[in-house]
Amino acid sequence: MPSVIFSHQAPGLALKIKFPKKVDGTALCIGTIVPDLTSVIDFLLPFSLRGISHSLLGLLYYTIPLSLILMLIFRIHIGPFLARTAKKEGRLSKSLNYLGMETWDKLKNKKYNRKSILVAIYSALIGGITHILLDLPSHEYVELFFPFLIFKVPSILLYSIVQSQTYNLTIYELIWMIESLVALVFAIYFLRYIKKYDLINKWYEEI
Repeated sequence: MPSVIFSHQAPGLALKIKFPKKVDGTALCIGTIVPDLTSVIDFLLPFSLRGISHSLLGLLYYTIPLSLILMLIFRIHIGPFLARTAKKEGRLSKSLNYLGMETWDKLKNKKYNRKSILVAIYSALIGGITHILLDLPSHEYVELFFPFLIFKVPSILLYSIVQSQTYNLTIYELIWMIESLVALVFAIYFLRYIKKYDLINKWYEEI
């Protein structure tokens, strides 16, 4: 997986900027994270959710429901907390402010109706699909059709570029690194763009 801290959200942020009224940015960005939350959840379970979380079946039964729950938690608690922190003095606050998080308290103003819930559902779905697409060339196994079929990526992606007794770097791992770096740069750019044009305030004034 490319790093889920900001990098996976780059496509979601781009879609929100391009189509602000047609997608739910919070649900979309959380949907890009949820498939990899199994890294935490699996510690609490006697089995792994990795396969289902990165499958088409998992988009419906795992990604969408969990994304909607986390979306509400983020809007009510996490977003406002980050906004309060960004408005304080300190090194962490400056970093959060740089990314425009001082306006994230506006997220709790979101009003819900049948249409907004439908938008949130398909936005979470788009986020999950985005995650899976980013993962396809950067992992050894493709779990898209789990539990019916799991297959390896093309053998060329398994080729070792760097190999030693203690370290092995394959092409798919190199793709993972490049994806992470490029997507992170774009995510920061989009967050700065949203801050520069005060888009969060504009979006939530229109609600």
